[in-house]
Amino acid sequence: MRYRLLLLILVPCFLNAQSIPEQINFILKKTPRTVEKYTKPSKSNVIFLETAFNNAVFKDKELLNSVKDKVILKIELIYTTYRKSETFDQHGLSRKRLENLFLTAPNSLEQSGIEWILIAQSGCQSAEEGKDYFHGFAITYRDLPDVITTKVESNFIRDVTAGKIKSYAYDTYLKRETEKMEKDSVDDAEPVIVLPKFPHSEQARINYFSKYLNFPPEASGPKKVDVQFIISKEGKITQINFPTLPGPSPYKEEIREFIKTMPDWTPGTLNGKPTECMVQFSVDFMNRGSVIPSPLEIFATEVPPKLKAKMPAYDYNAIKPQPSSNQVSKALAKVDWSKATLVCDVTGSMAPYNAQVMEFIAAQLKNKLQAPKQFVFFNDGDNRKDKTKKAGQTGGVYNYTSGNLDSISEFMIYVMNQGSGGDLPENNVEALIYSLKSYPRTEKLILIADNFASPRDMSLIGSIGIPVHVVVCGGTILNEDYLDIAYKTKGSLSFNGTDYKDFYTFEDGSTMHIGKTTYVLKKGHFVQKRD
Repeated sequence: MRYRLLLLILVPCFLNAQSIPEQINFILKKTPRTVEKYTKPSKSNVIFLETAFNNAVFKDKELLNSVKDKVILKIELIYTTYRKSETFDQHGLSRKRLENLFLTAPNSLEQSGIEWILIAQSGCQSAEEGKDYFHGFAITYRDLPDVITTKVESNFIRDVTAGKIKSYAYDTYLKRETEKMEKDSVDDAEPVIVLPKFPHSEQARINYFSKYLNFPPEASGPKKVDVQFIISKEGKITQINFPTLPGPSPYKEEIREFIKTMPDWTPGTLNGKPTECMVQFSVDFMNRGSVIPSPLEIFATEVPPKLKAKMPAYDYNAIKPQPSSNQVSKALAKVDWSKATLVCDVTGSMAPYNAQVMEFIAAQLKNKLQAPKQFVFFNDGDNRKDKTKKAGQTGGVYNYTSGNLDSISEFMIYVMNQGSGGDLPENNVEALIYSLKSYPRTEKLILIADNFASPRDMSLIGSIGIPVHVVVCGGTILNEDYLDIAYKTKGSLSFNGTDYKDFYTFEDGSTMHIGKTTYVLKKGHFVQKRD
């Protein structure tokens, strides 16, 4: 038994070790893009893993940790073509850099759909000059949405559904509306105030008041006096005031002299910066010569009113469509919806494609054309903990039947807000199975899928007995799992504006070209052709 366990542990490691050389060979066969000198783009969603001119060691090893939990869209390997020696092996150095990346950030090896690009810098003419050139990896990633992003994306879907903006305005809308919402959240935040402090402690202040605040000798009878003074940003006492006692008075003079001789305070702060504060209290001069000061009331005088500066309005309709715009809408327009069900991934960052779905439905209903009425939306578990997710039992799958545009949109947003997806794999096949149970008379399933998230439950694909047309969203390198879903269900696939049909008739060894990539059918599964 001990030997069997050892074998089970070693086999995955062996398989992964075998896949690293294979993937490196595949990457290094690509034709590099030649530039004189690489310039880092000013984008917030790019991580730069830099090495020295002539080695494969990452300068900032801590930065590697930030790569491990990212949804990676693109990886660029950047190097210089200058060689100090004719025997220098650039491929060998690139190979070592790739090995280090794969071993320290396994998701860069395991994740499907990553676009790999080689960038060769030709401007370097010496080893010394090479020190000023960037060497290493530029990793473009997609973050999981936070609370503000989810809110902005929900509003985006509503605005597209209402016809206020077009779905291809997503990138600009997300950037501007997120900035606006973040600014509003700062404006709405309660100010953080730290009140000024008497030297040493509050007990020291009480003792000081008790010792040095006396009954004036020339005064007669009891008296209550209200007092105010300002503690400046430097902790100095200024602007002593007696709001309820006009004119000269021995009580006022006694209190004034007492306050003037008081030591400097530690100044108060407003949002971390020194601020003026007002101190007010009252002093009871009693019949028998005793003096009783009240507790102090202290507040910042510079708390600003909540005035929100308006950001200039932006005309999102001025944005022009790109050739890649509306590819989801175009794919859906070819479907016979009389006996089809729409199955839609609404997890993190699918909003631009979900908006295209709603844009399509809105146009169909407006023009009194056929539109989907049977829906299944899924979010991979309703924010369930990743380690508890099991194939076919992840949850976060909802069915909905409606021909009302606004109700469809709001239900989609509801499911989206129930869960962002968590880890990268999705419960696509579970959602397809749920669709068959919810709509047993449906004859075709239309799956809107995230190219960067592989199904966690491909083992269940045999349960799908009707064709699935997969509309794959995002990226330029197709995730093979979605080819497999279409192939195994005798369905079809749309990717980047092109439809692929009838490949379910392929025999083992058959190939198909999608974009610039060739896929080959091996033992019932499609894989990228590596040679």
